Amino acid sequence: MTKIPIKRKTRSDKFPLTLHKTGQFCKKIRGKLHYFGNDKKKAMERYLERAAYLHTGKVNKSDSPLQTMTLKTLCNLYLDYQNSRVQAEEISVRHYADEVDSLKKLARFLGSNLCVSEITALDLQNYKRNLNKSYSQNRINLNLAIMKAMFHWAKKNDVLNAIPNIDAVSKVKLIRKEKQTFTIEQIKKLIENADLQMRAMILLGLNCGFGCTDCAELQWSNLDLNHSRVDFPRRKTGISRNLLLWPETVEALTKLTNSRELVFYTAFGNPWVRTIKKKDENGTEKYIHDDAISKKFCKLLKQAGIAVVKGVGFYTLRRTAATLAARSRDPFAVQKLLGHADLKMASVYVQDVSEQTDRAINNTRNLLIQ
Repeated sequence: MTKIPIKRKTRSDKFPLTLHKTGQFCKKIRGKLHYFGNDKKKAMERYLERAAYLHTGKVNKSDSPLQTMTLKTLCNLYLDYQNSRVQAEEISVRHYADEVDSLKKLARFLGSNLCVSEITALDLQNYKRNLNKSYSQNRINLNLAIMKAMFHWAKKNDVLNAIPNIDAVSKVKLIRKEKQTFTIEQIKKLIENADLQMRAMILLGLNCGFGCTDCAELQWSNLDLNHSRVDFPRRKTGISRNLLLWPETVEALTKLTNSRELVFYTAFGNPWVRTIKKKDENGTEKYIHDDAISKKFCKLLKQAGIAVVKGVGFYTLRRTAATLAARSRDPFAVQKLLGHADLKMASVYVQDVSEQTDRAINNTRNLLIQ
């Protein structure tokens, strides 16, 4: 029986894209790496659409499919890329969820089928004005930052030949007001009324400037209770934090059950802070940020009989820690405690420094009189 010769695959028959460690299909063209998304079929389609321009660079840009890309397509490309960064643990699920929500708002306002090349500076300014109607200053700035990051990414990675004039849309100037911190009497009431887990979290907030996410992600491997230390880099900035633990904090932590990876779990065995992925009635995916620490702390405030203004919660412990630590007159120590990249951000957390201000004024007077 005559064997039928099997045609060997040539180089041109092979799949032209490579699977990157981030989960995206990519290809290095003219010395630059280009990404085409996580889905193999769609990545191939995107590559074929752009291959002529990317390989030669000689195609008339006005004829390029990059010029007719819709806002919806751009948003999906960017979110594919950001999702791959979530898988690689480069960004948090919560930040990705914020991006999904923000870009949906942008697409709804401008029109998902609008060609990106038709977006004007006036369109973006109108989008900012629309945000002003419903969101706080910080939330407006977050939405604008996400939009700008997407356009910058598109330009840098040759997804778009040109991007809208995003510099015409400036962030909202924040008016910083003094925020409430807890008094010594209030802190005592909170600790007295707290259960074992919440007491340990409150002490970590005051001792180490930990916020809700810090407590929720803290692992036993980060703790050295024999030497009263915690080694826990801040995820947001990557800044190392190797901090001394008070005897009271160590005592509170030793009373907890050490049987799983995380230090703190809810009664249902879940992390205290998590992002839940759900689908609505239409099958659309949505992300819900569940912060059980903040919820329980609000109940604790009522239980302890502490009246507070809106916006005061568990994170206020971090501001309190920064304000009290600032009395040491060592701003770099405060910066290290909070895990900030620079002193400017640390200064935002320090609230009432009237005692230090009075001391500085008196020092100036003494120098002048002498």
